[in-house]
Amino acid sequence: MNIKRLAFISVVLCSIALHCHVPGLVSAEPATESRIKAAYLLNFARFVTWPDTAFESSVSPIVLCILGDSPIDNALPTIQYKRVQDRPLVIRRIPTMKDLSPCHMLFVGESEAPRIREILSELNAHPVLTVSSLPDFARRGGMLSFIKVENKIRFEVNLSTTQHAGLSISSRLLKLARLVPNP
Repeated sequence: MNIKRLAFISVVLCSIALHCHVPGLVSAEPATESRIKAAYLLNFARFVTWPDTAFESSVSPIVLCILGDSPIDNALPTIQYKRVQDRPLVIRRIPTMKDLSPCHMLFVGESEAPRIREILSELNAHPVLTVSSLPDFARRGGMLSFIKVENKIRFEVNLSTTQHAGLSISSRLLKLARLVPNP
């Protein structure tokens, strides 16, 4: 092989290597807490089963509604329109509980802390998966609550509330959760 051809192949291979993303060799942006929570929300949608009556049709989207302000807002576009259970995941910001329909998941932002009891009582037995980062959210009647354990994001599940709403959570998701004891 002549020197010019060998040099050309070396340049091409180096160019390809510089433009490829190889985990471990290229420093990636660290996952932020908001992005981790957004990924959890996507997986919650994957591992929860809603009653058929919660949807208008078999192709209706799963609608994740956001009530109140939360740092998670910036990370939500990363999960918008992802396919979940053969349905697109649609994210909708709602200003009040009056705008809840149609929502299958409700993320309650930190700004709604003073109204949490009222919000949860309005949802009584509706098939809406409630999620929040508010302290003791699952213990207060919410369904899934983000918690920090050893500086990692985890979640708690209130099985009693989810079952009362007609929702079913996969055992695969429950294995990762901390279960909230029944009152």
